[in-house]
Amino acid sequence: MQVNTAVDQQSLMQCRLHPVLVRLTALLTLLLATGAAAETRFDISAVKVNLVDKVYYLNARIDYELSDKVVEVMHKGVPVVVVLDIKFQRKRRFIWNEEIAELVQRYQLEYHALTRQYLVTNLNSGSQHSFPTLEVALTLLGTVVDLPVLDRQLLEEEGEYIGLMRVSVDAGELPAPLRLRAYFSADWHLSSEWYSWTLPN
Repeated sequence: MQVNTAVDQQSLMQCRLHPVLVRLTALLTLLLATGAAAETRFDISAVKVNLVDKVYYLNARIDYELSDKVVEVMHKGVPVVVVLDIKFQRKRRFIWNEEIAELVQRYQLEYHALTRQYLVTNLNSGSQHSFPTLEVALTLLGTVVDLPVLDRQLLEEEGEYIGLMRVSVDAGELPAPLRLRAYFSADWHLSSEWYSWTLPN
């Protein structure tokens, strides 16, 4: 009887651990997939900010490398939304930095099969540009020139301020059937690291 009880207890423990192991395995797989995609896809290679008439203007170079799956879906008529997230913080010594302002720029990249053109739309301003190849479209998308990002009057005279920028694909903008698969696919986890710099006075 004692042997049977021990076996039953062992079986019970295995049943209890099984769902936990499944969750941990799924989480680890997702984290590894996300990390692998983030290492190679998008890269912010240069950022320069100029102060002109009390307004900060951003110039940046971003290298985009889309996965084959994203390009395939885009060629089937599904637009892809790229988000440029810019934040400004005041540095503090003993606690976390204070967030001063945030700017989000959204761009839509799509392929028109009829004209065989790639269309880049600035979703903030509505401006559109078409290009004959994906490479040219991504080059324009990755070239940020004189983008007004911050009013100098929002900053105090005393203090050190930093800017941070990241670019990513917004999978939440995909059609519902594709969106769920994208959340669990490394092909759609396209994002750069946060790039930081010190604001000039």
